Amino acid sequence: MVSKITYERINIFPFHTMLNWSVGSIQQSDFIFQKGIPLESIGNLIQRVKEKTQIKSDVLYKRVTIRLYNKGVIQRDEVLGKDIGTKTQYYVRSGQFIMSKIDARNGAFGIIPTDLEGAVVTQDFLAFDINLDKILPYFFTLLTNLSSFRELCQLASSGTTGRQRINLLTFLNFKIPLPPLEEQKVLVKSYLRKLNLVEKIYKEVEQIKVDIKNYTKSLLGIKRDVNSFEKKIFQLIDFNSIYNWGVDNLTNSISYISYKFDIMNFENNPHLYIETFRGKSPKYDSEGTKFILNQKCNRWNKIDFRFAKKVNDNWYNNINKKYLTKVGDVIVNSTGEGTIGRATYIKSVYSGWLYDSHILLLRLNTDKINPEYFTYLFNSYFGQSQIANLKSAKSTKQTELGIQNLLKISFPIPPMEVQYDLVCRFRKSNNEINKLKNKSTKLIISAQVNFEKAIFKTKEKNETIRLTS
Repeated sequence: MVSKITYERINIFPFHTMLNWSVGSIQQSDFIFQKGIPLESIGNLIQRVKEKTQIKSDVLYKRVTIRLYNKGVIQRDEVLGKDIGTKTQYYVRSGQFIMSKIDARNGAFGIIPTDLEGAVVTQDFLAFDINLDKILPYFFTLLTNLSSFRELCQLASSGTTGRQRINLLTFLNFKIPLPPLEEQKVLVKSYLRKLNLVEKIYKEVEQIKVDIKNYTKSLLGIKRDVNSFEKKIFQLIDFNSIYNWGVDNLTNSISYISYKFDIMNFENNPHLYIETFRGKSPKYDSEGTKFILNQKCNRWNKIDFRFAKKVNDNWYNNINKKYLTKVGDVIVNSTGEGTIGRATYIKSVYSGWLYDSHILLLRLNTDKINPEYFTYLFNSYFGQSQIANLKSAKSTKQTELGIQNLLKISFPIPPMEVQYDLVCRFRKSNNEINKLKNKSTKLIISAQVNFEKAIFKTKEKNETIRLTS
């Protein structure tokens, strides 16, 4: 007769279910696998490789870094041996599986790409040859991308918080479901079929971007200024075309003209804007109830409020309310490599917010300029190429746009109906792009979910474990 026993504080595991003597291994019983798929120890699928080398000072070496959360293996840098501190390193080879001892629990593993053949790593990285007689490399890659696999790495890691290292023996003793090679091929083919659809969607998105760019150029009559600076021994430059003094500013300048409309900037046409100012240096307060926007919040014509930070209530209440965002304003990131120049048009959902000193606000004369039109043009190749020319401190990562440079950005000023025409076209294109991106995201999720369901899934963890004896 079968009886069910309930234990509230003690979990009992049958001896035959224990993969090896460790808490992590025992906890692996929380994973349930699809029936009919045999289990195989990870150690039977990959074999540790240690190809040691002594770094030579005059040799150029590629070094590897592994991005967290299954984002792949990439080149860290390429340096001479004299600049490498740890002289004992290990070669890695194309097609090997590699993992970080410290960050494997956070998905720091992947396959060495062909361009990193012969790169070197320290002993904190573990490299393995894949047993091709048992598992397809791409199948193994997909398997390691699953959240369930990352959980296995977490179970096999021990140490202080933030510095937990994976226990290699425990990890290799874990058993994972392994279908026959032919079934692996079927699962990989199914996965790649959806990825091919995603690739087609990406191409559609890129084509829409090209189409709207060409439409903008045609509508506004924009073309590259053939009379702009060419790299010759001797070159004359019009004084009124100089933004900043400096050879670098002149030799790297990219200039556009319009054969349909006048191109203006705010510096020479102050009637085009009402006011502009830099945000405030915040007084942060974890107990505050008010928030302030920063560069991370300001995306490409979108605000991500998740990155907003709390500030002191008294400090916030003393700020002049004219600095708060209003419908029709445009905010621009003014500093930071990779973030500088991102602009957002303030619609109603974004109004009433304060922003920090790394953001500029531009309040336009809406009788002359449609703010959405300006924001689109500012975020496009037309505006961003000018920002690349105007920003200072190019030799450092902390670049700066600044109010004075913002006012130097030039753009065509067509009639309001032409501006609105472009806004409508941009909205339509943007909606199409968003739909396609959502479709691609669903396809990727679907591919991952279907693959995981075909292999294994995780039980829902209950406070009470019922055992059958």
